Amino acid sequence: MDFRIAQCVLGSQQPTESEKPFVELLKQHLALDNNKLREDFVCSLLGYTPSYGGQGYPDGYKPDGTCVDNKSGPHIVFPDGGVTIAKKTDWDVLVHQFTKDGKLIYVAEVKVIEIMDELVESAINLTKKGARVSPICHHTTWIHKPSTKVLYKNTELFEKKKNGKFKKFYSLLNQLPSK
Repeated sequence: MDFRIAQCVLGSQQPTESEKPFVELLKQHLALDNNKLREDFVCSLLGYTPSYGGQGYPDGYKPDGTCVDNKSGPHIVFPDGGVTIAKKTDWDVLVHQFTKDGKLIYVAEVKVIEIMDELVESAINLTKKGARVSPICHHTTWIHKPSTKVLYKNTELFEKKKNGKFKKFYSLLNQLPSK
């Protein structure tokens, strides 16, 4: 995928007639839990290079070479990552969420080093319980880290309360610095 196609999926550029079926197919797949496609889309949208890696390898690279790991939010979970999170100390996490019909709500970025204490504590607690060790950092934590910034947001898709105001998470997200 390239930046232009990513923009067509977002609706900020119009696809050509021949691209329309392809763009609609991408939207349909983004609505499903198709992680590789979402990782490719998010990296391409930001101008990062997707790696198509997995299982402990980066999902992509920023232009400066920094490794990125994509996570479907709002919580950051490293499936079976109890051992591998130590290798990701200098990585960045791209946290993103899509609607049920494949529209991108937001992409936020946080440095792994800033959430490492929470991930280690989570891994220790899960190990004690004998549970699958998939360390987690809740949105209530990562959203307050110094490096956290919003790289993309569509406030029209933010969840709202009955009074029309954003739910707390989205209100905090909307106040973060943007790229």
